[in-house]
Amino acid sequence: MSEHAYDITYLLESEPAAVKAPELRAVPARPAAPPRPSLAEVQEAIARDLMQAAEAHEELIRQYLCVMGDATQTAAM
Repeated sequence: MSEHAYDITYLLESEPAAVKAPELRAVPARPAAPPRPSLAEVQEAIARDLMQAAEAHEELIRQYLCVMGDATQTAAM
């Protein structure tokens, strides 16, 4: 084997190779879409709203009957 086969001085004396990397940019991520509720969850929410509306409706009826009861008692006297 020749001595020149193992000579790496040309590697040590050469300029290092420059690798051009692409410029990276930060791109804002879009917010994730909220998960769509299932049919059962939608129906449960509607049922809760209807129950609250029914309670409010019952209270209005009680108030009406109370006022009308006082009005009829006052008119009867």
